[in-house]
Amino acid sequence: MRGVRRSSTAPELSVCRLLKSMGTSFSILGKGLPGTPDIVNRRQRWAIFVHGCFWHAHDGCAKSTIPKTNIRFWKRKFLANKARDARKERELCHRGFDVLCIWECETNRLVDLQRTITQFLAKQRTPPRETFILDRTSISRRISIGSGISTRLPLPTRLLSGDGRDVFEQALLQSKNVPPTPTGAPFTTVDLFSGCGGFSLGAAEACRAAGRQFVSLLAADMNTASLAVFKDNFSPLSTFDKDIVLLLDGELGAAPTKVEQTLAASLSTPDLLLAGPPCQGYSDLNNHTRRRDSRNNLYNRVARFVEVVKPRHVVIENVPGVVHGKEYAVSKTKAHLESLGYHVTQDIVDLTSLGVPQRRRRHVLVASKVIKLNIPQVIRRYHCQKDRTVKWAIGDLANTKGTDIFQAAAKLSPKNIERINYLRKHSLIDLPNKMRPKCHQNDKHSYKSMYGRLSYLEPAQTITSGFGSPGQGRYIHPSRLRTLTPHEAARIQYFPDYFDFSSVRKRAELCQMIGNAVPMKLSYVLTLELIAADANDRKIMTLPETSDSIKNRLPQLA
Repeated sequence: MRGVRRSSTAPELSVCRLLKSMGTSFSILGKGLPGTPDIVNRRQRWAIFVHGCFWHAHDGCAKSTIPKTNIRFWKRKFLANKARDARKERELCHRGFDVLCIWECETNRLVDLQRTITQFLAKQRTPPRETFILDRTSISRRISIGSGISTRLPLPTRLLSGDGRDVFEQALLQSKNVPPTPTGAPFTTVDLFSGCGGFSLGAAEACRAAGRQFVSLLAADMNTASLAVFKDNFSPLSTFDKDIVLLLDGELGAAPTKVEQTLAASLSTPDLLLAGPPCQGYSDLNNHTRRRDSRNNLYNRVARFVEVVKPRHVVIENVPGVVHGKEYAVSKTKAHLESLGYHVTQDIVDLTSLGVPQRRRRHVLVASKVIKLNIPQVIRRYHCQKDRTVKWAIGDLANTKGTDIFQAAAKLSPKNIERINYLRKHSLIDLPNKMRPKCHQNDKHSYKSMYGRLSYLEPAQTITSGFGSPGQGRYIHPSRLRTLTPHEAARIQYFPDYFDFSSVRKRAELCQMIGNAVPMKLSYVLTLELIAADANDRKIMTLPETSDSIKNRLPQLA
């Protein structure tokens, strides 16, 4: 085994000669990178492994044989080699590299190999780039995609230090006026389990940045109060407020039912499907039916929608625990979408790294007919160097007074008022055990954040529907004797001030829809990348339809 060459093998040299003939720049051996790729371009962030069919156990290849002596040893070795290769490829992807594996036997078919490499390099597209321009009174953002337009906003009322993106997004959150709608080609979306529209809000902002019209074809959610807010903000061409099973009533892999045929005909291949199936069944806060909740089966209805309607791109989000569900919903959905011809990737994203001013992690699955999106690379591209704090998000709202449910904090019991006063008087953020309910007075309890006060200098904890109650988490205002108002919670959830919640009449409904929402920054960056992928795909021409023609074609769903 010592005599086996580790570099400059004949297959590697064949690939290098082919790359040189194509005018592609590269370097040999990516030292310092996981797995030490045989060929790498660090600037464009791609890597190629050239694997020997024998040593790396190429399935189905004549060169991949097991020696007849010491068979058990060789089987273990080959399994370990394959596991190591897969692990190193994942590590490279998490560092933002696109990876291609070429087998030794493939280098004997140069025409096919050139086609494979050409397709791989064609995907190394120029990513969207944000540019921010600051003057005395305003901040502008421009995105380098197609006919991207400048979005200009007045400076924030409470300007904190930061780079151009910090200032722009702070101005966006404080904006009371909806930025102008572009006049470019429509970008059509469907939002399943839409809630009040946090996920669609990010997609709409990405469309605005790229100069595309955001057109919501369909919003579906059983919560009528949330769906009413969605209507007020996005004017979907159709809505559905019943159980999604009534809309998608066929089994995976089966022929479309009559209802599904009607659905597919009315939607006609949307550009993007957004979906956030109910996450309570997977949440670590659910101690009763976690991992075996009946709502967990709704995840596969999203896969059924893709099978029936065939959207161009798909983004599904959920809590990180979704990957541990007893129904294996994520793995089954991924396999099914791949069988339909989609490029599928998944990852867990820390939204704090994208500038969301709270500790919130989400599992995201992205499927596309155009591109295999490298999620870690996307997150790295929009990564914020410093965590955005509670003060960055709501510092300008501390003195805001109002009597409506959006501006006013929840009424608290005398005991909770006493606890808040104690924290303020002693400059504490954590409540001592002696001031807690008796069930929390054990030193071994794990409820440290409950009855806690937020710090202006840190991101908030995850916002839930219980943000109005001190006993639900660390939701006491940093400098005021109260909990967060719905307005403040919405800001931390990345809802701009222009987002319209005025149709909501009950505080419980308002708190629920805000707490259940997905901060729009997640769908913003993913949608922007997918729009850029379309712009780089030469098969995509200017869309022939206008938003008016789409509206005339689309019937209301019963």
